[in-house]
Amino acid sequence: MTVSVPKRLFKRAVDRNLLKRRIREAYRLNKPELYAILFKKGIKLDLMIQYQSREIESFHVIERALIKGLDKLKAIE
Repeated sequence: MTVSVPKRLFKRAVDRNLLKRRIREAYRLNKPELYAILFKKGIKLDLMIQYQSREIESFHVIERALIKGLDKLKAIE
C-alpha cells in the first residue's frame, strides 16, 4: 500500500505528513475486512491511495472516503 499527497497541493512537508499519517491510520483500522475478502477470493492487490482535496480534512472525513473506496474494491469479482 502506497500513500501519495502531492507537493503542488501542499507545499509544507508538515501538512503532507499529517495527511499521510491520517490516511495510513484509516487504512490500518479498516484493512482486516478487506484482507479477509481478498484472501477468500484468492486475489492479490497492490494499492495506491492519492489524496486529491485541496483542504486538510479531518480524520473522520478521510476514513469515510477510504471506506467508500474499499467497499468498491470488495465488490470486484
